[in-house]
Amino acid sequence: MSTGSGLGAQLYGLLPEVYRTRDTGDLRDYLESCGEVLDLVRGVIGQRLADAFPDHPDAQGWTLPYLAELLDVKLLSPAEPEQRRELSQAVSLRQRKGTPGSVAQVARDVGQYAWDTEDPRNEPSSPVYLQEGWRRVAVTPRVGQPLLPPESLGALPLPAGAPARRHPALPAATVDFRYASRKVALPPRGDGTPRAPLQENVHGIPLAPGHFDDVSRRTPDLRRPSSRQGHVHPKRVVVFTLPRVGFFPPGWEFGDTRPLPVPPEASRPLPRRREGPLPPEPASGDYVIENLVLPEDTEVVVSNRPLVMRNCVVQGNVYIDSFDNGHLIEDCIVTGQVAKNLGNELIVRRSALGHLTLEAGTLDVSGATVEDSLLGGLDSVGLVTLLSVTVLSTLDARRCFANDSLFAGTVVPRAGVGNCFRYCRLPANALAAYTVEGQPAEAYECTSEAPRFRTTLFGAPGAGVLASDNSARLLDGAEDGGELGAYRHRRYVLRDEAVLARLRESLPAGMSAILVPDDRLGVSLPVVTSPST
Repeated sequence: MSTGSGLGAQLYGLLPEVYRTRDTGDLRDYLESCGEVLDLVRGVIGQRLADAFPDHPDAQGWTLPYLAELLDVKLLSPAEPEQRRELSQAVSLRQRKGTPGSVAQVARDVGQYAWDTEDPRNEPSSPVYLQEGWRRVAVTPRVGQPLLPPESLGALPLPAGAPARRHPALPAATVDFRYASRKVALPPRGDGTPRAPLQENVHGIPLAPGHFDDVSRRTPDLRRPSSRQGHVHPKRVVVFTLPRVGFFPPGWEFGDTRPLPVPPEASRPLPRRREGPLPPEPASGDYVIENLVLPEDTEVVVSNRPLVMRNCVVQGNVYIDSFDNGHLIEDCIVTGQVAKNLGNELIVRRSALGHLTLEAGTLDVSGATVEDSLLGGLDSVGLVTLLSVTVLSTLDARRCFANDSLFAGTVVPRAGVGNCFRYCRLPANALAAYTVEGQPAEAYECTSEAPRFRTTLFGAPGAGVLASDNSARLLDGAEDGGELGAYRHRRYVLRDEAVLARLRESLPAGMSAILVPDDRLGVSLPVVTSPST
C-alpha cells in the first residue's frame, strides 16, 4: 500500500530498471515504508535547523524565549512577529546602540505605527520621525566656530546670495519672521531613487509649532515630559509617530485603486477591497459578500439563508431576516445599522458597526457575539455577548455578558437578570446598579473612570482609540493586562510600552524617550527644487 513518501519514491526511482520491471508492488511498498521513516528523520532535522533562526518561516514560536536567553535579549514586544524581529536584529541593533538610526528602527519595528490604507499612495513614507532634544535647545553662538554644510544637518541648501545669518548651522534662537520653516520633499534622483526630506528655512517661523517639523530653538523645558510638553531638553529624545487610526485609516471608504491584476501580498491580507455593486442573493447556500466597497446608501437585505460578509465596507444598512440560520460579519465596516430580526446567533469579529440592533431573542440564548469590535450603539431585546468591545454611545440590552469591554456612553441598567460584566468600564450609575450591597454582584473588577479617545466620531481616523493620558485602569485593565475596548487585539498600548522599554535599554544613561503622536506625519510634504541644483 502506497504511503506517499517522497524519499520512498526517490529510492524506488534510483533502482535499476530490471528490478522495477520485475517488481509486483512489494518492493515499492517496502521502499516507501523505509522512505516514510526517512521523511520523519528529515523533518526533525529540518525543524531543528529552522528553530535555530528566529526569522525562519518554519521556526516554532515556543523556541523564541530560549533564543532570546542565548543572545541575552529581553523580549518586550507583545506579538510574535515583532519578537522575531527583535531577535533577528538583536546583534545589529546592539552594534548601533544609542544612535538615532537604531532608535528609529526600534520604534518602527516594535511600535508598528504604519497605516494599512486602501490606496498605497495615501500611506506616509515614514511612520516615525526622531528629534533629539539637544538640537532644539537655545545656546550662545561661539565666534569662529566652523559651520557644517546644510545637507549634513538635514536642511535645504541656501539659495545663491543668501546672507550668512540664514545658515542652518548657526544656533540662532530668534525666529526670522520673513520666512516660514517647514519640512519639504525633493524630487527623486535621475535614476528614480527617492531623496530624504529636508528642512526649509531653519530659522523661520514654524508652520506647526510642537509638531515634527518644528525645529525652532528654545530654552530647556523642565516640565514633566508628555506628548504635549517637555520636548526641548538635552536629555530627551522625541519620537514623533503616526497616530493610531483604528478601523478607519485614511481612504477606508474607497476601494483599492491599483490596476488589475492584483498580485498576492502575504504581508497585506487586509484590507484589499474593490469598489463594486452588491452581488445578488443566491437561490441557495450562504450569501457570501467579500472584499467589496459598496456604494453609499446601499442596503444589504438577507432572507432565508446565512449571511457571510468578510472584509467589506457598507456605507448603508444591513438587515438580517433569516430564520434558523447563523450569520458572520468579519473585518467589516458598516456605517449604518446592522439589524437582526430572526435567526440564530450573529457573530461579529474585528468590525466597526454604526449601530447594532437585535429585534428578537431570549434571555437564555445569545443573539449575538461581538469580539474585538467598535459599536456606535447597541440595542437588544435578548442576551448579547461582548468580548473586547467599545460602545461609543448607548448600550440598552435586556441581558449582557461582557468582558474586557468599554462603555463610553450611557448604559441602561437592568440589574437582577443575571448580567455579567468583567474587567469593563461602566458609567458610575450603571456600576452602582450592578454592585448593590446585599445582592449578587453582576460587575467584577470594573471601573467607572471616564475614558479619553482620540475622537468619538464614528468613521473618523482614531475613533474609539484610547489616548495615552488615560488612567492605568483603562490602559492595562483588561484581564490579560492589555487595554480595554475594541483595540485590545491590536495591542496599541502594549506596543507603546514595549517601545519605551526597549528605548530605555538603547539610549545612553540619563536620556529618556517621549512618544508623540503627530497627525502631520500623515500629510504629504510639499515638493520643492533644491536651490543648489
